Amino acid sequence: MNYIITGKGYISELIKQEDQEVKIISEDDLSNSLITLKTGDKIYAPTESALEVILDRSNNTVFINAVEMLKDKFKFRQMMSDMYPDFYYRMVSLDELGSIDLDREKKYIVKPVKGFFGTAVKELNKNTDITKIVKEIRSELDENTKYFSESVLSKNDLIIEQFVEGEEYAIDMYFNEDGKPEILNIYHHPLPEKNEYFHVLYYTNKEIFAKFYDELETIFINLNRYLNITNFPIHAEFKLEDEKLIPIEMNPLRYGGFGLADLTYYAFGFNPFNAFFSNIKPDWQQIWAKRNEYNFGWVLGYNGTDIDVNVHTPDDEAYLHYLGDTMHYVEIDHKTNPVFSIAYVKDQCSKSLKRFLKTEFNDFFVPVK
Repeated sequence: MNYIITGKGYISELIKQEDQEVKIISEDDLSNSLITLKTGDKIYAPTESALEVILDRSNNTVFINAVEMLKDKFKFRQMMSDMYPDFYYRMVSLDELGSIDLDREKKYIVKPVKGFFGTAVKELNKNTDITKIVKEIRSELDENTKYFSESVLSKNDLIIEQFVEGEEYAIDMYFNEDGKPEILNIYHHPLPEKNEYFHVLYYTNKEIFAKFYDELETIFINLNRYLNITNFPIHAEFKLEDEKLIPIEMNPLRYGGFGLADLTYYAFGFNPFNAFFSNIKPDWQQIWAKRNEYNFGWVLGYNGTDIDVNVHTPDDEAYLHYLGDTMHYVEIDHKTNPVFSIAYVKDQCSKSLKRFLKTEFNDFFVPVK
């Protein structure tokens, strides 16, 4: 059986276009049903809030282990240690964080062992005020654990890792029916000028695929020697340090959130969800032969940092003019989300796309009339 199990948060328009025999069910309806998720079932969960009920309803121990190994950042680092033997990491409790002994001349990242959307992720360096960081983490966890269970967001357990320098890349892929990796998109995620707009831009082009495809395929082949899974989607994040891709995290049972995965459809012409359920292997040579002059971008339109959503509304017309060549545009309720839109754009120049990294979203809101 094929399942898409929806949860809290944004759900792609493309999921509703599924032309396979797929049962779309919410996490609440699954929880209240008698459904058992069995070996051989294909499962896609666009939002991580559904993970808890999926694990509760599954009787596939290999599947359960794979989800838990990827979702738990400490177990993930243990699993990847053979591939990255010199990578430093350790687990601490929130209460212990203020008294740990680290080489303060080095930089580290601290984050929940199980986390989501950058909640309570902090950098530690020689100038860090640990007491302040502990308070910030505790505050963020207290706020966000109201909405996510312990299986999605850890309340107390943290992992400290060495800081990985370099540019960030993200990958949507799945392990097919034979356990082989099928890469559906590779995105560059450059950092914006304003950290509050962290996820503003992801983009892809032929050069990115040519540079990283083979290395990524090898990494995923090696990963599955530990997981031994089939029919399993993943959204993975890496940083490029010294020309080597270092994994940051791998998110099970989904692709990029807030419609990022849909860039595959608007850029390449195939539905990434259909690809998973139909075991499709993209022909990248043919795909890029028709598109090699373009860069394809996903742009997340944030509510401005100075915006009061009760008295301001987005000026979509002005923003669309600013975006340029837009393949598709999705308006989002800015009163119930931290963002007001998702745009899928294309440009013949990657430098032109990177102008979005300087966007001040306050400029695209107007007073409610």
